Amino acid sequence: MSKDLSDHGDAAGQSRHRMGHLGLGRSVMFVLGGPGWQMLATIVVSIGIYFYLPPEGAGLQVQVSEEIFFGVLTAYGLARLIGGVIDSLADPLVGHLSDRSRSRFGRRRYFLILGIVPMVVVPALLFFPPGEPGSHGIFIYLTVLLSVYYIFFTVYVAPYNALIPEIARTEMERVELMRLRAMIGGPISMTYGILWLVGIDFFKDAGLDATTAVQVVVVISCAISFIFCMLPILAVDESEMAFEPSALDMKNAMATTLKNRPFLAYLFAQMMFILGVTMSGPAIPYFARVILGRDEGFAAILSVTMLPGILIGFAIIHKIVNVIGTKNTLVASVLILGIAHIPYGLLTPSVPGAEHDLFNVVVVIILSSLKGLAIAGMMILPTVILGQLIDLDQAHTGAGRAAMFYGVQGLMTKWVYAASAALMAFLLSGYGRSAAEPLGVLLIGPVAGGLCLISAGLYALYPERRVQAQAAEVLGVTQTKWTA
Repeated sequence: MSKDLSDHGDAAGQSRHRMGHLGLGRSVMFVLGGPGWQMLATIVVSIGIYFYLPPEGAGLQVQVSEEIFFGVLTAYGLARLIGGVIDSLADPLVGHLSDRSRSRFGRRRYFLILGIVPMVVVPALLFFPPGEPGSHGIFIYLTVLLSVYYIFFTVYVAPYNALIPEIARTEMERVELMRLRAMIGGPISMTYGILWLVGIDFFKDAGLDATTAVQVVVVISCAISFIFCMLPILAVDESEMAFEPSALDMKNAMATTLKNRPFLAYLFAQMMFILGVTMSGPAIPYFARVILGRDEGFAAILSVTMLPGILIGFAIIHKIVNVIGTKNTLVASVLILGIAHIPYGLLTPSVPGAEHDLFNVVVVIILSSLKGLAIAGMMILPTVILGQLIDLDQAHTGAGRAAMFYGVQGLMTKWVYAASAALMAFLLSGYGRSAAEPLGVLLIGPVAGGLCLISAGLYALYPERRVQAQAAEVLGVTQTKWTA
C-alpha cells in the first residue's frame, strides 16, 4: 500500500487527480451511478409507502391491511422488515465475495454488471400488485419483491461503495470525490424527490387515474435509473488499480471486522441516524396533505426550500472539515438535522387561509431550509470516516477489504431502514394520517429528531484522531491537513 496519508507528489499531479485516479470525466460518470440507485431507493421507500398506505385525498386505495399486530407492526411494516433482514444478511456475503473476487471483469465491476438489471426492474413491478387491495396475496407479493430487490440492490451498491476508497486513495481525494458526488448527484436526487410528486400531478391532470399516474412515473424513473447505473460500469477499469484480494474466509473476515472498536462506534451512530432520518423524506407528502392542507405539488415546493441550504453546505463543507475535522463536522450536521425535525410535532393542522396556515407554512419552510444546511455533511462525511477505517485495516492486513466493511455496515443497518419504514407505518396507521386524526403525522418529526440527537452523541464517541494516528504510524507517514 502506498503512503496514502502523506502529500501526493507535485502540484500538477494533485490538480489532475484531486478525485483519484479516474480523472474528472470518468469520475463524473462514476458518481452518476449514485443518483441512479438512490432514485430506486426513493421509488421503493417514498413512493412505495405513498402507494401502499396513501394519505387521505390522494385518490389511491390502501393496498395492504392496516391491522396492527405484535403491538407495533402493520402488514406493510412487516413486509419491509422481512425484506430488510434478508438484505442485511446478503451484505456481508456480497462484500466477502467481492473482496475475494478475481474476475476478469474486475472484482467490483463484475457485481455491478450482475446486479443492475434485476435491481432496476423489480421496483417497477412493485407498483402492479395482483389481486384485491388488502388481500394476503398482495402482502406476499410485496414481501417477495422487496426481498428480491434488496438482494440485487446489495449486489450492485456494496461493491460500488467499496470502489470509493479504492478510486480515491487519500482523505483529500475522498472529500473531493464525495463533494463531486454530492454536487452532481445531490441536485439530481433532490430534483427527483420533487419530480415524482409533480409527475403524479401532471399525469393526473392529463386524464390518468391516480394509480396509473404513479405507475407511469415509476416506470419512467426506473428507465432513467438504468442509464445512470450503467455509467460506473463503463467508467471504471479495475486493471488500473492494484489491490490484493482478501485471503480471509467468511468467518474470520466477519470476526476481524466486528472486533474493530472504532468501526463499531461509527456503526451504532449510523444505525440511530438511519432509523430517524429515513422517515423524513417519505413524510413530506403527508405533511403537505394533512398538516398544511395542500397537494403533492406543494410537497414538491417544500423539497425545493432545502436547496439553498444544501448549496451553501456544499460550498463550505471542505472549509469546515479543514478547521474542525471530519468527525466534528459530522456531529454538527446530525445535531442540526435533529433540532430541525422536532418542532414539526408542535404544529396545528390547518388549511390554506385558515388561522394557523401562515404560521405552519413559515415554520415548515424555515425548518426545511435548516435541514438543507446539514444534508451536505451527511452526503459526504460518513463515507470519508469509513474510508479512514478501511485505510487502517489495510495498513494492518495488507488486503483490500473495503467491501466487507460496507457489507458488515449493511448487515447492521439494512434492517434499520426497514425498521424505520415499519415505525413510520405504525405511527401513520396507529395514530392517524388525516386532518381529523393527524397525530401519526405530527409524531414523525419529534421521533426522527430525537433519534438524530442520539446519533450525534454516538458519533461524538468515534476516535477519529486515534484512527488516523494509528494508520500513519503503521504506514510510517506524516498526516497532512486537507486544504482547498
